[in-house]
Amino acid sequence: MLVAAVLVSALALAVSMMPGDSGGENIAKGGDPADSSPVAGPGSVLPSAGPATSAAPSSSRPAPGVSATPTATRGDAGKPDPEPQGTSSATAGAGGSEDEAACEVTYDLVNQWPDGFQATVTVTTAVTLDSWRVAWSFRDGQRIDQMWDASVAQNGSRVTATAADYNRSVAANGTLTFGFLASWQKKNTAPYAFTVNGRACTAS
Repeated sequence: MLVAAVLVSALALAVSMMPGDSGGENIAKGGDPADSSPVAGPGSVLPSAGPATSAAPSSSRPAPGVSATPTATRGDAGKPDPEPQGTSSATAGAGGSEDEAACEVTYDLVNQWPDGFQATVTVTTAVTLDSWRVAWSFRDGQRIDQMWDASVAQNGSRVTATAADYNRSVAANGTLTFGFLASWQKKNTAPYAFTVNGRACTAS
Protein backbone atom coordinates (compact mmCIF):
# COMPACT_ATOMS: atom_id res chain seq x y z
CA MET A 1 0.00 0.00 0.00
CA LEU A 2 2.80 2.41 0.74
CA VAL A 3 4.41 1.71 -2.60
CA ALA A 4 1.11 2.33 -4.40
CA ALA A 5 0.66 5.63 -2.65
CA VAL A 6 4.17 6.76 -3.60
CA LEU A 7 3.51 5.85 -7.27
CA VAL A 8 0.24 7.81 -7.37
CA SER A 9 1.93 10.86 -5.90
CA ALA A 10 4.77 10.65 -8.38
CA LEU A 11 2.34 10.33 -11.30
CA ALA A 12 0.34 13.36 -10.17
CA LEU A 13 3.52 15.40 -9.86
CA ALA A 14 4.64 14.38 -13.31
CA VAL A 15 1.33 15.32 -14.85
CA SER A 16 1.40 18.75 -13.24
CA MET A 17 4.89 19.45 -14.51
CA MET A 18 4.04 18.70 -18.17
CA PRO A 19 4.57 21.64 -20.64
CA GLY A 20 1.33 22.84 -22.23
CA ASP A 21 -0.47 23.32 -18.93
CA SER A 22 -1.31 26.92 -19.35
CA GLY A 23 -2.77 27.20 -15.92
CA GLY A 24 0.44 26.15 -14.24
CA GLU A 25 2.59 28.33 -16.50
CA ASN A 26 0.49 31.38 -15.71
CA ILE A 27 0.71 30.70 -12.03
CA ALA A 28 4.48 30.16 -12.26
CA LYS A 29 4.90 33.51 -14.03
CA GLY A 30 2.75 35.32 -11.48
CA GLY A 31 -0.19 35.91 -13.85
CA ASP A 32 -3.71 36.28 -12.59
CA PRO A 33 -5.81 33.43 -13.96
CA ALA A 34 -8.97 35.52 -13.40
CA ASP A 35 -7.75 38.35 -15.74
CA SER A 36 -9.37 37.63 -19.10
CA SER A 37 -9.28 41.22 -20.53
CA PRO A 38 -8.15 41.30 -24.18
CA VAL A 39 -4.80 42.81 -24.94
CA ALA A 40 -4.50 45.14 -27.93
CA GLY A 41 -2.45 43.60 -30.68
CA PRO A 42 0.05 45.25 -32.96
CA GLY A 43 -1.45 47.95 -35.19
CA SER A 44 -4.54 48.42 -33.05
CA VAL A 45 -5.57 52.04 -32.56
CA LEU A 46 -7.30 53.00 -29.39
CA PRO A 47 -9.43 56.13 -29.38
CA SER A 48 -7.68 58.95 -27.66
CA ALA A 49 -9.51 61.33 -25.42
CA GLY A 50 -9.98 64.57 -27.38
CA PRO A 51 -10.56 68.01 -25.91
CA ALA A 52 -13.82 68.16 -24.03
CA THR A 53 -16.57 69.96 -25.88
CA SER A 54 -19.19 71.92 -23.99
CA ALA A 55 -22.80 71.10 -24.73
CA ALA A 56 -23.97 74.32 -23.10
CA PRO A 57 -25.45 76.90 -25.53
CA SER A 58 -23.23 79.81 -26.39
CA SER A 59 -24.01 83.19 -24.88
CA SER A 60 -26.43 85.37 -26.85
CA ARG A 61 -24.33 88.43 -26.07
CA PRO A 62 -22.35 89.44 -29.19
CA ALA A 63 -18.60 89.54 -29.08
CA PRO A 64 -16.96 92.99 -29.00
CA GLY A 65 -17.13 94.68 -32.40
CA VAL A 66 -19.87 92.33 -33.67
CA SER A 67 -23.23 93.89 -34.47
CA ALA A 68 -26.27 92.26 -32.89
CA THR A 69 -28.57 93.56 -35.64
CA PRO A 70 -30.08 90.65 -37.56
CA THR A 71 -29.35 90.58 -41.26
CA ALA A 72 -32.16 90.58 -43.81
CA THR A 73 -33.23 87.18 -45.09
CA ARG A 74 -33.97 86.37 -48.69
CA GLY A 75 -37.68 86.74 -47.96
CA ASP A 76 -37.10 90.35 -46.90
CA ALA A 77 -35.54 91.31 -50.22
CA GLY A 78 -37.74 93.63 -52.23
CA LYS A 79 -39.89 94.67 -49.28
CA PRO A 80 -40.14 98.45 -48.91
CA ASP A 81 -38.37 99.97 -45.93
CA PRO A 82 -41.02 100.81 -43.35
CA GLU A 83 -40.94 104.29 -43.26
CA PRO A 84 -39.07 105.98 -43.25
CA GLN A 85 -37.52 107.79 -40.77
CA GLY A 86 -37.31 111.26 -42.51
CA THR A 87 -38.75 110.14 -45.24
CA SER A 88 -41.02 113.44 -46.01
CA SER A 89 -45.14 112.96 -46.48
CA ALA A 90 -47.68 115.28 -48.52
CA THR A 91 -49.39 117.95 -46.40
CA ALA A 92 -53.12 118.59 -46.49
CA GLY A 93 -54.14 120.97 -49.25
CA ALA A 94 -50.84 120.57 -51.14
CA GLY A 95 -51.21 121.50 -54.78
CA GLY A 96 -54.22 123.73 -54.10
CA SER A 97 -57.86 122.81 -53.60
CA GLU A 98 -60.81 123.30 -55.87
CA ASP A 99 -62.11 126.05 -53.60
CA GLU A 100 -58.81 127.98 -53.74
CA ALA A 101 -58.81 127.86 -57.54
CA ALA A 102 -62.46 128.98 -57.83
CA CYS A 103 -61.72 132.70 -57.90
CA GLU A 104 -59.08 135.42 -57.95
CA VAL A 105 -59.47 138.87 -56.42
CA THR A 106 -57.73 142.11 -57.35
CA TYR A 107 -57.88 144.89 -54.75
CA ASP A 108 -57.10 148.34 -56.16
CA LEU A 109 -56.59 151.39 -53.91
CA VAL A 110 -57.81 154.11 -56.31
CA ASN A 111 -57.33 157.16 -54.09
CA GLN A 112 -56.53 158.06 -50.49
CA TRP A 113 -56.75 161.18 -48.30
CA PRO A 114 -56.02 161.89 -44.61
CA ASP A 115 -59.14 160.22 -43.22
CA GLY A 116 -60.61 158.28 -46.14
CA PHE A 117 -59.95 156.33 -49.33
CA GLN A 118 -61.57 154.89 -52.47
CA ALA A 119 -61.02 151.29 -53.60
CA THR A 120 -62.21 148.86 -56.27
CA VAL A 121 -62.59 145.08 -55.99
CA THR A 122 -62.49 142.90 -59.13
CA VAL A 123 -63.22 139.17 -58.96
CA THR A 124 -62.50 136.64 -61.71
CA THR A 125 -64.53 133.47 -61.21
CA ALA A 126 -63.68 130.04 -62.62
CA VAL A 127 -67.28 128.84 -62.32
CA THR A 128 -70.66 130.21 -63.32
CA LEU A 129 -72.36 132.32 -60.61
CA ASP A 130 -76.13 132.82 -60.41
CA SER A 131 -75.53 135.26 -57.59
CA TRP A 132 -72.49 136.28 -55.57
CA ARG A 133 -71.42 137.45 -52.15
CA VAL A 134 -67.87 138.72 -51.71
CA ALA A 135 -66.42 138.99 -48.20
CA TRP A 136 -63.09 140.13 -46.74
CA SER A 137 -61.51 141.42 -43.53
CA PHE A 138 -59.80 144.74 -42.78
CA ARG A 139 -56.61 144.80 -40.70
CA ASP A 140 -56.65 148.36 -39.34
CA GLY A 141 -60.26 149.11 -38.35
CA GLN A 142 -61.33 150.65 -41.68
CA ARG A 143 -65.07 151.35 -42.06
CA ILE A 144 -67.12 151.29 -45.29
CA ASP A 145 -69.10 154.53 -45.86
CA GLN A 146 -70.56 153.95 -49.32
CA MET A 147 -70.57 151.13 -51.95
CA TRP A 148 -71.75 150.95 -55.56
CA ASP A 149 -72.65 147.97 -57.76
CA ALA A 150 -73.25 145.95 -54.56
CA SER A 151 -74.92 146.28 -51.17
CA VAL A 152 -72.70 146.30 -48.11
CA ALA A 153 -72.82 144.88 -44.58
CA GLN A 154 -70.00 145.19 -42.04
CA ASN A 155 -69.54 143.38 -38.74
CA GLY A 156 -66.37 144.53 -37.00
CA SER A 157 -63.51 144.04 -39.42
CA ARG A 158 -65.48 141.65 -41.67
CA VAL A 159 -67.17 143.17 -44.73
CA THR A 160 -69.69 141.47 -47.07
CA ALA A 161 -70.64 142.86 -50.49
CA THR A 162 -73.76 141.30 -52.09
CA ALA A 163 -74.63 141.46 -55.78
CA ALA A 164 -77.16 143.90 -57.13
CA ASP A 165 -80.10 142.67 -59.19
CA TYR A 166 -78.51 143.71 -62.48
CA ASN A 167 -75.09 142.06 -62.01
CA ARG A 168 -75.82 138.93 -60.02
CA SER A 169 -75.13 136.49 -62.89
CA VAL A 170 -71.52 135.94 -63.94
CA ALA A 171 -70.35 133.44 -66.57
CA ALA A 172 -67.47 131.03 -65.96
CA ASN A 173 -64.12 132.82 -66.32
CA GLY A 174 -66.01 136.13 -66.19
CA THR A 175 -65.43 139.08 -63.87
CA LEU A 176 -67.46 141.18 -61.48
CA THR A 177 -66.49 144.60 -60.12
CA PHE A 178 -67.69 146.96 -57.41
CA GLY A 179 -66.23 149.93 -55.55
CA PHE A 180 -66.55 151.73 -52.23
CA LEU A 181 -65.55 154.69 -50.11
CA ALA A 182 -64.22 154.06 -46.60
CA SER A 183 -62.53 155.78 -43.67
CA TRP A 184 -59.22 154.85 -42.00
CA GLN A 185 -56.99 155.95 -39.11
CA LYS A 186 -53.22 155.64 -38.63
CA LYS A 187 -52.83 152.74 -41.12
CA ASN A 188 -54.64 151.61 -44.25
CA THR A 189 -53.21 148.24 -45.27
CA ALA A 190 -54.96 146.10 -47.88
CA PRO A 191 -57.73 143.71 -46.75
CA TYR A 192 -57.26 139.91 -46.63
CA ALA A 193 -59.20 136.58 -46.48
CA PHE A 194 -61.35 137.19 -49.57
CA THR A 195 -64.12 134.68 -50.30
CA VAL A 196 -66.83 134.36 -52.95
CA ASN A 197 -69.98 132.56 -51.78
CA GLY A 198 -67.90 131.13 -48.92
CA ARG A 199 -65.08 129.82 -51.13
CA ALA A 200 -61.60 131.14 -50.53
CA CYS A 201 -60.04 133.21 -53.32
CA THR A 202 -56.47 134.09 -54.13
CA ALA A 203 -55.68 137.80 -53.87
CA SER A 204 -53.42 139.83 -56.12
